[in-house]
Amino acid sequence: MSVAPKTQYLKDYKIPDYMITHIDLVFDIQDKKTIVSSKLQMTKTLSPDAEAPIELVGENLSLISVKKNGVALTQDDYQITSEKLIITQNKDINFTLDIEVEIRPDLNTSCEGLYLSGDAYCTQCEPEGFRKITYYVDRPDNMATFKARVIADKKLYPFLLCNGNKLGSGDLENGRHFVDWEDPFKKPSYLFALVAGDFDVLEDFFKTVSGRNVKLQIFVDKGNLEKSRFAMESLKHAMRWDEETFGLEYDLDIYMIVAVDSFNMGAMENKGLNIFNSSYVLANEKAATDSDFQNIEGVIGHEYFHNWTGNRVTCRDWFQLTLKEGLTVFRDQEFSSDMQSRPVKRIEDVKRLKENQFPEDAGPMSHPIRPESFIEINNFYTMTIYEKGAEVIRMIETLIGKDQFKKGMTKYFELFDGHAATTEDFIHAMELASKKDLTEFKNWYSRSGTPTLKMTSEHTGGVYKLHIEQIYPQTPMKAPEGNILHIPLKLAFYNEKGVEVYPETLIEITMLKQSFEFKIKENVIPSLNRNFSAPVHIDFPYAIKDLQLLMGHDSDSFNRYESAQKVYLVTLKKITDELKKSADVSKLLEDIAVPWGLILKDKKLDPAFMAYILDIPSEATLFQELKNADVEINAKAISLLKNHLANSFEADLLKNFQEMSKLAKGDLSSTTMGARALKNLCLDFINRIPHHESIVNDHFNNAETMTEEIAGLRAILSKHGMNGKWAIDAFDKKWRHDGLVMQKWFGVQAAVLPAEELFERITELAVHPAYNAKIPNFIRSIYISMAKANMRAFHHKSGKGLKVIADKIIEVDQFNPQIASRLSTVFSFITKVSGEQKASARAELTRILENKPSKDTFEIVSKLLAE
Repeated sequence: MSVAPKTQYLKDYKIPDYMITHIDLVFDIQDKKTIVSSKLQMTKTLSPDAEAPIELVGENLSLISVKKNGVALTQDDYQITSEKLIITQNKDINFTLDIEVEIRPDLNTSCEGLYLSGDAYCTQCEPEGFRKITYYVDRPDNMATFKARVIADKKLYPFLLCNGNKLGSGDLENGRHFVDWEDPFKKPSYLFALVAGDFDVLEDFFKTVSGRNVKLQIFVDKGNLEKSRFAMESLKHAMRWDEETFGLEYDLDIYMIVAVDSFNMGAMENKGLNIFNSSYVLANEKAATDSDFQNIEGVIGHEYFHNWTGNRVTCRDWFQLTLKEGLTVFRDQEFSSDMQSRPVKRIEDVKRLKENQFPEDAGPMSHPIRPESFIEINNFYTMTIYEKGAEVIRMIETLIGKDQFKKGMTKYFELFDGHAATTEDFIHAMELASKKDLTEFKNWYSRSGTPTLKMTSEHTGGVYKLHIEQIYPQTPMKAPEGNILHIPLKLAFYNEKGVEVYPETLIEITMLKQSFEFKIKENVIPSLNRNFSAPVHIDFPYAIKDLQLLMGHDSDSFNRYESAQKVYLVTLKKITDELKKSADVSKLLEDIAVPWGLILKDKKLDPAFMAYILDIPSEATLFQELKNADVEINAKAISLLKNHLANSFEADLLKNFQEMSKLAKGDLSSTTMGARALKNLCLDFINRIPHHESIVNDHFNNAETMTEEIAGLRAILSKHGMNGKWAIDAFDKKWRHDGLVMQKWFGVQAAVLPAEELFERITELAVHPAYNAKIPNFIRSIYISMAKANMRAFHHKSGKGLKVIADKIIEVDQFNPQIASRLSTVFSFITKVSGEQKASARAELTRILENKPSKDTFEIVSKLLAE
């Protein structure tokens, strides 16, 4: 790219010169083209005597005609650029524009705007896809009411769907028909949606708290109806939960979900017509894992909750994206916690944050949850905006309390319903409801990087003093001067017998250096940041024996799990150091076996929790923990530890495996899912014991659920590589007809096959009959799985792994820049390596840049190279 794309800045925000207050749309879907007619009711926001050209954005549109107040404009009256329609003269305050354009959905491979997914037409307009449909003021602060008519061949496209309530329908000449829709609520263009296709439809009704019957419909590809029932139940649970928890009732007469295969994101909350990646709708126990079911429940809830936190109140500009996404992630986490096991759900959420967002915040892509600038907003649909944003919301709830938080939510909707708001508006509503000053807390929105709380203690005269210092990392986006965080920290204290002697309390850290005193007589060990009350690193000089005590006795489930992970990581780091010196590591292995074995034998523990606390950190996690990590030594360290544990507790692992096999049969309750999780964890260790190969093979061959079947395949390939091809072929033969299941098959091979075997195999996978090179889920299944899970392949000393990913980025960028840019982020590890590793990464990134990438990919790659 010869000229760097333009950077946009939050400080430059101003309302548009012209706003659209209402739009009437007509979509005439024809073979290989669609004619889009729009009537825009517009008003000038400038002073009456001020003059300014009318600028509407649009991409890849063929203009047919434009009229102003019913009068056709000539080419002398307007200009067309690659991104805009500019009407040069205007003196009217209120006026209408009639615009007709032709678009080619059949040629649109970006999965933005109007495009084809299989044989169905669908849209994706967030953040800036509507401009690929027609010329518009395509920004979130332009909220308008929408009416739409969709016209298409009735036989090919019997279902014509759009936002809002259905007004009417009818037949036309030549076997065509139309359906009219109206959304009575103002919305920005990014929430517009249209679907045209032939589907199976699952219907149900939901009776709201006020007694209204809302029709619920889920549209799926033919033959997938039975796989949509869990999604429907999840939707009804989410609707009831939002009424009971926040008093929020659904506001339209119909709620529709459409599942499509070609989708860049997980799902989209378009008002009344959600469009979903099919992987977050379709499931049964034979074809979907327990994680799939949990994800479906969470994403169904997330998109439904957006009806209020995102749709009824939207964000003023895209810099405020976390306003809707962070808040709604918090809401879906709370919903899933109430539907499942709350302690286990909290562990899952924080584990995901620490494995994905913490590295993002420590690398070249670090940014605040409300960034100050961007080139391409698509690149800011990140773990930071979503997951860290949710943690910031959770801290507000911690600081003001659950009851006051709910009052704050009520105040937020009271003040901003029907408006485009900012993060400051949300904080203001919370302050009004709780009477708590959150001025300093707002600094979380403008500071990037994960803070560290460095702590020391002293204990004399019955007083325990805890000294805390906030330490902020250097990041590409510097925080404003004087930016000090307001951090809520939950803690408790345990004596040396593991008894809680000082109950959980909340302290508020508001200074760079601060000390707190607690009246405690006996020697104690602090349990810090309980339930992960703040998204920070804790640097406290724990002895291993203290962590092991918390690992065995802490009443806070998250901290018990976190203490175990710290014990494992400290031990693994020591093992890697010793391996570099070819030293004996047997003492280190034995020291960790004792507390691990005690947990394995503890019959009082919830199986799901046990599966987490016994799980040894992955190669990817250990790689993130070390500077200039040697992936081969990391793998050897983990293998030595797991092998030692497997051989030390063979009988207990076999016993737990058999007990969990009995409990794992049946429903989708959290208890049954927990049993399957523990069963699979035991399988991973049993797989390391030579004479139990038949157990692993039977687990795969006789699996009753996909959770067990995919774990069996993973175990076989982890141990035997391509010598386990019999299992690869058996799975392929059984499931080739099901694209979603085959994505798991592709993913497991990419994640666990030995590097040299994978480099050969990956070429075969890319031309496999079940693989579709244009569908994002398939791209992710191979290349993201390899880069994020297969450390020894991605970081292979030959550089082949880096080249495979770079080649794919260059290829995908030609037709789907969003997916290419997201794939580019796997090179963020560049900050953690040096020497040949860094040089190889820089060479591949430079090669991507030399291929003149899209602005999406340019922004990511240029930031990585600037490191």
